[in-house]
Amino acid sequence: KATFFCLGCNVAKNPELFNHIIENGHAVGNHSYHHLSGWDTDDEVYFSNVKKCNEEVNSKLFRPPYGRIKKSQIAETSKEYKIIMWSVLSGDFDPKITPEKCFNNVIKNTKIGSIIVFHDSLKAFPNLENTLPKTIEYLLAKGFVFDTIPEN
Repeated sequence: KATFFCLGCNVAKNPELFNHIIENGHAVGNHSYHHLSGWDTDDEVYFSNVKKCNEEVNSKLFRPPYGRIKKSQIAETSKEYKIIMWSVLSGDFDPKITPEKCFNNVIKNTKIGSIIVFHDSLKAFPNLENTLPKTIEYLLAKGFVFDTIPEN
């Protein structure tokens, strides 16, 4: 199982895929409606974007896009959401990183309790397609267990 942090605009465009994620026992989280960087966005615009996403996603989990969020945004957002960051960033979104480098980055840095980030974007797909199945297989063989992030 996994927790998918979804963009509201993508959920609105692909409700059947979103429902498939839920129906298969995965969890979902809010990743904003348009993937706004908190550092570069006015607080009220940021909060509105997060709220708009939650109309599609309906989750108490929030992962800030790019991991960029101002202290003022943390203070306000954490009143309604559990902010989730990560401990292992695969780098799958970087076209300069090969699938093998992406795989090695994940397996070398994953420990019990790690939160690993992969992306489902077109930019990440060349790395994701190769790396994600291989990573899951490797980590399962090492005794790791995959689970969802609880909302409370």
